[in-house]
Amino acid sequence: MSYRKDFDKLLADEKFQNAIIDFDSFDREEKEAFIKQFSLTKDEFVKARTILNGLNFKGIDFSDEELNYFWEKLGIEESKITLRPKPQHRKIIRWVSKVAAILFIPLLITSIWLFDKTNELQSFKNDEVDRLTGIYNTVSAPVGGRTKAVLPDGSEIWLNSGSSIQYPILNKPSCREVKLTGEGFFKVAKDKDKPMLVTTSGMQVKVYGTTFNINAYEDNQDIETVLIEGSISIQKLDGQGNPKDVEYEMAPGEAGKLNRQKNTIAIAKTNNLEIYTGWVNGRYVFKNAQLKNILKRLEKIHNVQFVLEDETIGEYYFDATFEDQNIDRIMEIFSVSLPIKWRSVHAKQNDDQTFSIRKIIISKDKTRKLL
Repeated sequence: MSYRKDFDKLLADEKFQNAIIDFDSFDREEKEAFIKQFSLTKDEFVKARTILNGLNFKGIDFSDEELNYFWEKLGIEESKITLRPKPQHRKIIRWVSKVAAILFIPLLITSIWLFDKTNELQSFKNDEVDRLTGIYNTVSAPVGGRTKAVLPDGSEIWLNSGSSIQYPILNKPSCREVKLTGEGFFKVAKDKDKPMLVTTSGMQVKVYGTTFNINAYEDNQDIETVLIEGSISIQKLDGQGNPKDVEYEMAPGEAGKLNRQKNTIAIAKTNNLEIYTGWVNGRYVFKNAQLKNILKRLEKIHNVQFVLEDETIGEYYFDATFEDQNIDRIMEIFSVSLPIKWRSVHAKQNDDQTFSIRKIIISKDKTRKLL
């Protein structure tokens, strides 16, 4: 069968549809085999792709250079259309009438075919939607850095050091889904009919359009959520990632904590939002915070490991604001304010060619007392 003789049947061919959808994943040999199998000129291929794209099929990403390569290699000439103007007005009218009559028949056939194939195409499109909703994009922030991501709906997400998000390339009709690992600051585009569901390991946040921060690093005892504006609800998840128990609604200026060990949620008013959100602008604010908790956060930001030679050092309380300062400067500030000493063991290359992270060892300075 020659597919070039019946272009309408070509568009209805399920094998051809699947090949068009998966074309960008083919290697060069598979692409050449596809073109040979269906005996396509470049114009026919582009036309078929355009029609199927118009039916909301997945687009194909390839360059003109690559497209030209296939047809030149296969020795297939491009179809060329040249229109020459006719001087006689009457002949032009006759020519247009003939063209219209000629075009009417295939258009009528195509219309009937599309009508007959509606259910088949709709089923195919539904299957394609199911497939695309199961494919996720991933955005990650490097350790020691920050990254901003913009989702297809216009929502903005800032990711802190070592954090990542996953979201489907095509959302479900009922909601927008984002999976967060680590810490993220969200500015969610408003859509009252399609809430955003942000899931972490143990908690889900339901959002319709608002600004909030989630700190859900795996080694933290608590998952912390603070609401800047709008409204959200938080809910615990079971071991399979399904919501359980009640939803807890939050108001602006409130912070919600899920204690992973006790599996409890507590919501309280906070007087200093910058403690939770300052990192977006490179500011890390600590108010009456234990040194061990400060050091734990600094480990993530600066990709270092702190070693306390005396565990009681971690019980010191400290107020500080660090604004994109390097770790050596921060340690100097600590050593001036607290009775401690510190030394650094720099990263070394391991036998497997990887590198160990820098260690900072902190000990008590017994010649000084805490002021």
